[in-house]
Amino acid sequence: DYTNKNIISYAWSKGFTESLLPHEMAHLIFRDFIGFKGEVPLWLDEGVAQWEEELKREKVKAAVRRLYNNNMLLYLEDMMQIDSRRLKKAEGIKVAQGAEGPVDPASLSEESLVRTYYIQAASLVGFLIEKYGSESFIYFCRQLRDGKDMDEALRFAYPNQAPDLETLEKKWRKSLLE
Repeated sequence: DYTNKNIISYAWSKGFTESLLPHEMAHLIFRDFIGFKGEVPLWLDEGVAQWEEELKREKVKAAVRRLYNNNMLLYLEDMMQIDSRRLKKAEGIKVAQGAEGPVDPASLSEESLVRTYYIQAASLVGFLIEKYGSESFIYFCRQLRDGKDMDEALRFAYPNQAPDLETLEKKWRKSLLE
């Protein structure tokens, strides 16, 4: 509950202190810092929250590599438009060609698309933080908070590394091979 800054859950939920609590606290802190006025894509909010679940980081890295190897990653341009909370079908979503030929996103389950979205979101945030540092990531978020669009914020925070969404995606995908 962003308005009242409350986390509503059951304290005895499995993984509460290791996973759920850090995830939900990250949402509250991120939104408190960045606000609601700018054009902050949901993948960034979810990626930050998931990256705070430290025990999941290695699993995310392995899962995103599997998606990459099976050509099942979503395009970042599409992720900018997707609201995973309201995703009912894959209309307008493109997926890279699969090993067995072109993949029809409409043939993927809603659960599969949402899982892919969340894995990629965490991977992208992790990439920015691990590759370019926490200070640059904070500066990037500050630019979004101050009203810059995604490409402007990237250009300010990562002028030589990832000055736009397209470059960010290329460098992130390349890093998945390392």
